[in-house]
Amino acid sequence: MNARYELLAPIATGGLGAVFRARDTQTGHEVAVKRILADKTEGCGAAVDALICEARQQSALHHPNIVAVYDFGVDAEGAFIVMELVPGETLEDVIMREALTTADFDALVRQTLAGMTAAHAQGIIHLDLKPGNLMIHRLPDGRLQVKILDFGLARNTRQPAQQARNSRRELPGSIHFMAPEQFENATIDERTDIYALGCLFYYALTQKHPFEGDIKPQVMVAHLHHRTQPLAALRPGLPAHTLQWVEWLINRLPSNRPASVAEALRVYAAGATVPGVTG
Repeated sequence: MNARYELLAPIATGGLGAVFRARDTQTGHEVAVKRILADKTEGCGAAVDALICEARQQSALHHPNIVAVYDFGVDAEGAFIVMELVPGETLEDVIMREALTTADFDALVRQTLAGMTAAHAQGIIHLDLKPGNLMIHRLPDGRLQVKILDFGLARNTRQPAQQARNSRRELPGSIHFMAPEQFENATIDERTDIYALGCLFYYALTQKHPFEGDIKPQVMVAHLHHRTQPLAALRPGLPAHTLQWVEWLINRLPSNRPASVAEALRVYAAGATVPGVTG
C-alpha cells in the first residue's frame, strides 16, 4: 500500500488480517483499510487471491446501502482494500442491547433488500449475510442508515453453483444464517441469500436465532428439519403480515421462498398477501 494511506488505529482484527481506520493523504478523508498482514501472508496465497477477488466484486457495486470500495492491491506488507469508513456500529451490537422497533425494522428491511437487489442484479450473491456484516448509523434526524459490508465469501455467478468449502472441507460462514442447501451441497443462488436475510430479520425482531443449538451440528439439524419457533409467539404485537413475511423468507425449500430479493421487497412494501408459509 503506497504512502497515500496513513493508518491511524485498528478497528477490528482476526483471522489473517485486520481492518484499520486510515487517512487518505491526498483528499484528507478518513477511510477503512482491510488487509492481510505480511506475517500471515506466507502460504496463504489463496487468502490474498480471495481478498483481491472480494475487492473487484465489491468495487463494481455502487449503491448507497453497500460499503464503497475505493482502491485495492498487493504490496510488500500484503493484500489490501481501501473502503468507505462507515460510522456507527454493527447490527449485532444493536440487537445485543434490544430487539428493533417496528420503525427501525422497516428501515432495516427496505435498505438491506435495496442493497442486495443491486448486488444480485450484478450476479453477486453475498453468502455471508449476518448482523455482524451490516453497519448501522443513526442519522441526525433519527432515521437508520444501513450499509452492507464484507463480500469476502461472495460468488459472482450467473449459473447454478454449489457452496464452496475451505481447505479443511469446512463450510465458511455463520451457521445460524446459512441455508439448508449450503449444508446439502445443493444449488445455491439468490434464494440462499434470501434465507439468510430471513434469519437475520427474525433475529432483529426477537434477539433469538430462528434455528438454535448448543453446538454446530445441532444448529445444522435445526435448519434441515426446520425446527423454529413461530414469530407470533415471540412478537405477538407485530402485524401478522410482517411475521408471515419473515417466515416466508426462511422456508425450508428454496422454491417456497421469494424468487428474488426484488419480489421480497415488493411484497413487503405493498403489504400484499404473503404466499403460503410452508416448512
